[in-house]
Amino acid sequence: MSANHSVFVLSQDGKPLTPTTPVRARKLLKAGVAQKVWSKFGTFGIQLLTSSRQEISLTTAGVDHGTKYEGYAVVCGGENVLAVKLDLPDKKQIVRKLEERRTLRRARRHRTCRRRPARFDNRTRPNGWLAPSQAVIVGSRIKVLGELFRCYPITIVGLEDVRFNHSKHRWGANFSTVEIGKALIRQCILAHGSQLYNFAGYDTKELREQYGYRKTKDKAADRFESHCSDALALAVEVGPKQRVEPGRFVVVDDTYRPVRRKLHDTQAAKGGVRASYSRGTVFGLRKGLLVGAANGKRGRLCGEYRGGYRYYDEHGKRQSTRRLTWVSSQFIRRG
Repeated sequence: MSANHSVFVLSQDGKPLTPTTPVRARKLLKAGVAQKVWSKFGTFGIQLLTSSRQEISLTTAGVDHGTKYEGYAVVCGGENVLAVKLDLPDKKQIVRKLEERRTLRRARRHRTCRRRPARFDNRTRPNGWLAPSQAVIVGSRIKVLGELFRCYPITIVGLEDVRFNHSKHRWGANFSTVEIGKALIRQCILAHGSQLYNFAGYDTKELREQYGYRKTKDKAADRFESHCSDALALAVEVGPKQRVEPGRFVVVDDTYRPVRRKLHDTQAAKGGVRASYSRGTVFGLRKGLLVGAANGKRGRLCGEYRGGYRYYDEHGKRQSTRRLTWVSSQFIRRG
């Protein structure tokens, strides 16, 4: 493969094929043998409308897990077709909401109102059980992996296996966040028919230095060097085993979690009327969707306001609009 294979390709039945160049994609669209599609990362691709060859180039992926930020890289042939930096959901915010919900539920049991009985016999945890705060983070990782597998024919995955000796050191709370749910991540990768290779943290560092990728200490920076350099090193090691120049870079922000419901307001409203924000939808649309307002601005849907829509703009400020011009279920991106 030469450079600039930035357009992902899907077959007639939706299976991922080797990416192509923008020039060839335009020719296929003009000939009427392909149609336009977009990934949830906002990247452009095409889907063929006729049968084609199923041969694909060696496509590998590297995954560098973290507590708040993570890196993903896809290498097809000798080119890095996509690198993704993922901002994970805020675990502290999720735990705070869970504690608040538990407090409200317990307080409600002392009121003379209709309520469900207390259930103290449901403490047996089934196999594969995850705490809700951890399940949100693991689910965010699986969503990104699923979209990568949908767009690219990944056959080999290099995964950094995070391990920590909790009996020897007691300051490994952050490592626990990364370690929990590793089995589900592996199951997700193997379910797509890909081979999986695990690497220790020191292996990732050696590979990054071997292939000459730089890494910054600022893990929150929206730069390739923050996390994707490690992911690219892993993808190269299980694939071509020679340096590949960094390619397209996107930042996916999955930190936002809309208010779904509350068992009861923290302070009951006058007349016992619950606020409308406790619903998970706004006029039939799910909260958190990417929307476009009539004034040309875009943001994520968060509620309603005086018969219209309310959304968070790119600066995190709430805005309102009477009409939406478009709605998308893509990931929220920065840059």
